[in-house]
Amino acid sequence: MNKTLVLSARLENLEAFLAHIRNSATDRGLDVKLLYPVELSLEEVLVNIISYAYPEEKKGNIELTCSWDSQHGVTIKVVDYGAAFDPLAKPDPDTNLSFYERGIGGLGIFLTKKMMDEVVYERSHDKNILTMIKQYPR
Repeated sequence: MNKTLVLSARLENLEAFLAHIRNSATDRGLDVKLLYPVELSLEEVLVNIISYAYPEEKKGNIELTCSWDSQHGVTIKVVDYGAAFDPLAKPDPDTNLSFYERGIGGLGIFLTKKMMDEVVYERSHDKNILTMIKQYPR
């Protein structure tokens, strides 16, 4: 069963998006403690969309769909209608470099790719669609 939440791309809606995932997990009987990597990844993605996808004077919406199945666990789909941006296109940061040598940015998406089992980006019909899958043992 898919559950979709659509809210404007504003920081004040961040907690509502995260609560949507927690509530969906609770409905499925999943211990919310197991959601930590999903919530952290989702928060990173949402903050990036809120901060960069839309011009300040024209904020758009974010659609968040959560679906569960016995094969994949949870599939999170995040859709925005902002500027085209593939967060997966940037190379992973060199984690062997010191904090000062690495520069700013890039760690959030890197961590998202490490914590989730699958992360896929597509641009379709003027939409950015990021799909994240986290498998849970049955």
